[in-house]
Amino acid sequence: MRINLNFELENNIINKEYRLTIMSFIKDALKNYSQNTYNSLYKDNTKMKAFTFGVFLPDAKINDDNIELSSRYINVTFSIFDNQLFIELYNSFNSTINKRYPKDENTKSQMIMTLKKITMQNEKPIKQNKILIKFLSPLVLRSHNRETNKDIYLTFKDNNFNDILNQSIERLAKEFDFESSQIKLIPLNLTDGNGNIIHEESKTTAVPFKEFLINVSYGKFCLEGDINLLNNLYKTGIGSRRSEGFGLFEVL
Repeated sequence: MRINLNFELENNIINKEYRLTIMSFIKDALKNYSQNTYNSLYKDNTKMKAFTFGVFLPDAKINDDNIELSSRYINVTFSIFDNQLFIELYNSFNSTINKRYPKDENTKSQMIMTLKKITMQNEKPIKQNKILIKFLSPLVLRSHNRETNKDIYLTFKDNNFNDILNQSIERLAKEFDFESSQIKLIPLNLTDGNGNIIHEESKTTAVPFKEFLINVSYGKFCLEGDINLLNNLYKTGIGSRRSEGFGLFEVL
């Protein structure tokens, strides 16, 4: 199961760093509901978290400083690998229904929201080792350069993309105790009769996050791998910064 949260906004213009507000909401809800769960997730901020989320922004128009929406609502979808964490997150979110966030009436936050509705969404069981997916939040793949001590953000257009992606998945599988094997993420393009690309289904862009621009991949892809592994990745999301609003996908 997945959790869908429907938020009403006070304004249809939001900050480009809207993911930070969602992350702050998650932490606040957990801290108020269960300090122990909050501590287990966030006391060690380097610990991998067993969830990912994506934010649906209706008809978003990106301007220089903000994002303009066609209406005053957003939907946030959570996929959670751990059953106990699923219960803890659901209960913590449920305790915030109809409560303004951020709570401070004097806040200067550009994204003031109220959780109006929580719904459940069934997951699609994956029964084939080759599936068509669409990212509901962009795929981030981070590689750390030890020589420069800097992070490099890769997209599917980089030559070593799948190698780095599989290293990331190996670490993920080790953290959450499931079997890892090689996968392939293959971009999709529509071509004419001569093999010329007429429409790209797989795309790249750069998104603002924590005052940096990071390279991401998004759109539709073909994902190949072991069926059990694909079902686990469907729950955990793939790539880096999953619990910060990246790497969530749906099966088409």
